[in-house]
Amino acid sequence: MSRMIKKLAWGLALVLLAVVLVIANLPEKKAAVSGAQVGECLPDFSVTSVDGESFTLSDQRGKVVVINLWATWCTPCVKELPNFDRLQAERSDVAVLALHAPPVTSDVKAYLDSFDYKIPFAVDEDGKLCELLGASTVLPQTIIVDADGIVTYNRVGALSYESLCELVDTARH
Repeated sequence: MSRMIKKLAWGLALVLLAVVLVIANLPEKKAAVSGAQVGECLPDFSVTSVDGESFTLSDQRGKVVVINLWATWCTPCVKELPNFDRLQAERSDVAVLALHAPPVTSDVKAYLDSFDYKIPFAVDEDGKLCELLGASTVLPQTIIVDADGIVTYNRVGALSYESLCELVDTARH
């Protein structure tokens, strides 16, 4: 009888170990960022630009808002910045914000002093705004919000000026 109890105990221990291993290795479910997905209303936020100006999402209602997540160390990001600046200059019904995502490895204002960009640039030192925006760990990322505050686009990848214009036109309808 004692031998059967030992076998049963070992069998039960193996089953319990298998259950623990399966549970421990299940893929981690990340909480979905509320409001940052296409079709959702992006929560309001305010950020101060590197020039000391305030940018508040709700103040932009009635315009299409284009938020570009970028970094000085990201070559595709730096290459596409002129597209966002041109968009802002050519479209009065569009508001653009370029948000430097963490990690911040250089003086962003000093970096920008080498250029003549007109769009507002802000820095997200702690990553909280990027998290609100549903940011990926890959840059660049663009978020487009229609005139009513609804996200129409939120993806990683550099955009040509033409693609950017098409996305803005889609958000206007």
